[in-house]
Amino acid sequence: MKPTFHAKNLSDPLRRRIELAIAVAQERLLATHVEHALRLLDLVGDYVPFDHALPIYTRLLRLSEDEARVITTRALAILGERAAGGDPWPELEADSGEMESDDGRGPLSFIHQVRQRVRGRVNEELRRWIEVSAAATEVAVLVTHVDNAINFVDVLEKEMPFSEAIELYLDALGVRDSIAEVTYYTATAKLKDRILPAKKQPEERPEPRGQGRGSGGGGEERRLRVVEGERARS
Repeated sequence: MKPTFHAKNLSDPLRRRIELAIAVAQERLLATHVEHALRLLDLVGDYVPFDHALPIYTRLLRLSEDEARVITTRALAILGERAAGGDPWPELEADSGEMESDDGRGPLSFIHQVRQRVRGRVNEELRRWIEVSAAATEVAVLVTHVDNAINFVDVLEKEMPFSEAIELYLDALGVRDSIAEVTYYTATAKLKDRILPAKKQPEERPEPRGQGRGSGGGGEERRLRVVEGERARS
C-alpha cells in the first residue's frame, strides 16, 4: 500500500497534511481488508485451511504483493492474539500442492482453481459463499475509498478544487481505474449539497382580487342588504 504521491511545489504544512491524510486512508483500507479477510476465514475455516483461504482472498481482490503481505501479516497477528486468548489456531493444509497455480495468472483463472477445489454437490454452496464474500468486500472497499476521497476534499478544500483533491487521493493510493472512476463519481455526488446552490423556494403567488381572506361572497351580501332596505322603505 505504498503511496505514489510526490510533494512538488507544496508548502511544508500542506505536504504534511496530505501525507497524514494518505496514512489515515491506508489504515482505513487495511482495516477494511483485514476485517473481511477474517470474515472469510471464519466462513470457510471448516472447509479450507487458512493458509489457502488468505491467498484466495488476496487473489480474488486482485491485491498487489505488498498489499497481500501487509493484510496477511495483520490478519495472522489478530489470529495469534485470538489464540493467546484461548481460541484454537485455524487448521493448516497438510498437502501444499493441491492449489498449485496453472499458467493463467488473472483473477478469473484463480476463481477457476477455487471452483475446482470446492467442486461437488456439498461444496457448491461453499463456492457461492466465497464469490459472494468477495463481492461484498469489493463494495466495502469502495465505500472506504469514497470516505477517504471526501476526507481529502475536507483537508484540501482551501488549497484546491474538490475534483483535484479526489484525483490526488486516487493517484496517491494507486486505485485501479475501474474502482477509481466509480469512487470519483460517488464521492462527487455525495458533495452535491456543499457545491450546488440551495434550491429556491417557490414564490407565493398573489391571490386574485375578490378572493382574499374573508372576501368570499362579501360584495354580493352587501348588495342584497341594500335591495332589502329599499323594499322595506317602499
